[in-house]
Amino acid sequence: MRHLAILFLLIPLFFAASCEEEVEPPVDFSADLAYFPLELNQPLYYAVDSLVVFNTVSGIVYDTASAEVRETLVEEFVAGDGTTVYRGERWQRSSPADPWVFLQTYTVSRSQTTAIREEDNLTFTKLVFPIDRGKSWDGNAAFDPTREFVVGGEFLNIYNGWQYRYDTTEAAVTLSTGVTLENTIVVEQAEVDNLIDRRIAFERYAPGIGLVERFIDARATQCRTCCSLDFMLCNDLSWDEKAEKGFLIRQTLLRTE
Repeated sequence: MRHLAILFLLIPLFFAASCEEEVEPPVDFSADLAYFPLELNQPLYYAVDSLVVFNTVSGIVYDTASAEVRETLVEEFVAGDGTTVYRGERWQRSSPADPWVFLQTYTVSRSQTTAIREEDNLTFTKLVFPIDRGKSWDGNAAFDPTREFVVGGEFLNIYNGWQYRYDTTEAAVTLSTGVTLENTIVVEQAEVDNLIDRRIAFERYAPGIGLVERFIDARATQCRTCCSLDFMLCNDLSWDEKAEKGFLIRQTLLRTE
């Protein structure tokens, strides 16, 4: 009976403790989600400059090109798992006087934790939420990063060694196209630079717009053409001097309408 009496005395304490428990309000990620907006028929225009390395019988040749690209989300649908997916179209023209030429379709989707883009049969986790400087993730986890792609007639494992990380948050910037943005985040995607491989990549996003800048430098060498396998000499050369395959691409926002 004594134990029972003690138990009855403790019951009010249990109730008091349960009443004092604080229920945390749900986290509002709306400000973070704005960096990856999903709106139909809102075109974004970019300046795209590219360089491809060709290893020819007469030596290394750099082929450069510039174009204007337009990206627009044109429709939405519900996938089998219930996710709302948006299909986008990418068009290109060499100059304002030229007609637009269709390039490809892509899809994007967003949840409370991730922002996804799928193109060329590859799925990328572009952003993760919440956005915190220094946070890292495997943005290429959905495919084999050692997979090789043909670039300039050579095979190149473009995505090998990539590791995504928020490098800069809430930073103002003026892009090379003259566009000024008061608030941007930068996702460092790759920082590999050794004797034979260079993988430097990042993307910049702005709220209400999405992607505003993208850069990839993916080059490789075996130090044959430049240095006849003299790796000490090769180590002292710049990548412009020793690269035997690869490419560079920079995509920068021109305007939003």
